[in-house]
Amino acid sequence: MSTMSPSQQRLAQAFVDLAASPVTEASDPSGLLAALAAHGSELLGGCAAVVLYAPDDPVHAEVAGTGEEQLRLVRDAVTWGEGPGPEARRTGRPVPDTALDGDRARRDWPRYVARARALGYGRVAALPLRAGEDTLGALVLLGRGSTPLHPDLLALGQSLADAAGWTLQRERQLRESRALADQLGQALTSRIVIEQAKGTLAARHSITVDEAFRVLRSHARSHRRRLTEVAREVVERKLDLQTD
Repeated sequence: MSTMSPSQQRLAQAFVDLAASPVTEASDPSGLLAALAAHGSELLGGCAAVVLYAPDDPVHAEVAGTGEEQLRLVRDAVTWGEGPGPEARRTGRPVPDTALDGDRARRDWPRYVARARALGYGRVAALPLRAGEDTLGALVLLGRGSTPLHPDLLALGQSLADAAGWTLQRERQLRESRALADQLGQALTSRIVIEQAKGTLAARHSITVDEAFRVLRSHARSHRRRLTEVAREVVERKLDLQTD
């Protein structure tokens, strides 16, 4: 009988945690982001992992991770509009392993490079955090020294980011389903009240239900009120409409 190694157990637990992390509302996925950053730092070869989350406005981005200097670096990168995190979030594509002393990094991210190198980092990559077709942020990986980040490490990082994205997408779909159910329920309730009011008026004034509806609609329009409110008052006998 085979058993899982400790590394396999940690990896399996990471995906379980990401799938189960609570997302209380669209604007507060902090538990999920913290889990992604923590497991990224633990599993990805000693890299510092910081999550950038900016679903709508990058200016109001949220970051998660360990180490205040690393968090400040990612926050400032958003302010500067440069660096691998904002780039991955903007394009929806991974920023591959990049040397911070290379021409590309120094040309495109001058302020980011200066700060990251001062913190002792030599390599960086960023992996998009997606929910469905939308890119909501990025998982930023910072490596010390000059050794390139291994492709397998980046692939695992993207898998972790994708697992977090699936959780975000699932929660988004649940919220949309609840909102639609609420709208349908309200529409059904309104329809029932209007039908009851039509029947009440028709019986009270010996008119057809079509004529009763015209009376209801005319009163609502002339008094600039919602039809449902007028109908409810008729049903509750708080309002007696004249049919002439």
